[in-house]
Amino acid sequence: MNARVTAAALLLVGSAAAGCSQSGPDAASAPADRLVWVSGRDDHGMVAEGSVPVYDAVEGHHVQGRVPDGTLARVLATDGQWLRVRTAEGRRRVTGWVDDFFLRGEVRLVGPAPSCRASLAGRRRAGGTLVVVHDLRRGRARVETVAEPTTTGWVDRSRLQELPPQGKDCGGIPPDDRHAH
Repeated sequence: MNARVTAAALLLVGSAAAGCSQSGPDAASAPADRLVWVSGRDDHGMVAEGSVPVYDAVEGHHVQGRVPDGTLARVLATDGQWLRVRTAEGRRRVTGWVDDFFLRGEVRLVGPAPSCRASLAGRRRAGGTLVVVHDLRRGRARVETVAEPTTTGWVDRSRLQELPPQGKDCGGIPPDDRHAH
């Protein structure tokens, strides 16, 4: 079984952590009212797959499409470490099975440089605040903070990213990153 899957009793666990360690979510236990983040990043946070394969069946028999890294999707069903998802954004909706290695249940709320602080429901939040995504409509995402007390509100979709803010533009990976595997 994939090491990224944790006990089913856990609702969600953290997504990308700082440095070279990354823990994935228990995407299989994500409630139906939450979206997951399709991630092509490796354990170091570097993009390893620009697009993630989506299969017609569990265990990956035939690739029926590919989903770009950073796409939000809804979980429709689970079978062990395989999740049937439908993309919630993009020019063409894709439905199929994805290994949970490529899915994250939490993402980061990141505001503009230089502070990276973001606003949610009229409150200022630290850049990189962990959130779960509940809905996506017309370029806006309804998110809820993970830490107590929780706050729910709508933010611009562009304010969500997988990794904590880094670099002068608050992006996920600074362009000068020379991390070696």
